[in-house]
Amino acid sequence: MVFRNMAVFAVALGCLSPAVAKADPSFGFGISYTFDGDVAFGVRVFSDDRAERGALSLGLDYKFRSKGWRPNVGAAYLDEDFFVDLSLGYDFNTQGLDFGAGLGLTSNVNAPGTAGATVVPSPGPGTDAGF
Repeated sequence: MVFRNMAVFAVALGCLSPAVAKADPSFGFGISYTFDGDVAFGVRVFSDDRAERGALSLGLDYKFRSKGWRPNVGAAYLDEDFFVDLSLGYDFNTQGLDFGAGLGLTSNVNAPGTAGATVVPSPGPGTDAGF
């Protein structure tokens, strides 16, 4: 049973890897509630760094009640300074999969319309702009 759960988790991580490699990542930390009744604190790496969009997440939580680690994968909505996510994780203490919902703060997330934008300096006052 443990091998099957680990295999499912490994396949999920493998599916997430190509998406993370194609975009600039962003990071976050926050609180999660797992539907087995536990509360966890953790960190996340998101597959995208653009705000007001969805992204895949890869995270690691510490569950307070079971006193165990919970690696997880999920989907998140990113804003400039916060995220909301749903995740599937593996609790090493109970040796089982669980679902969770989280909320936290983000870092390195770009405002809408600024991702990949090039800033062109304007000519200074009194300069000939070529006209």
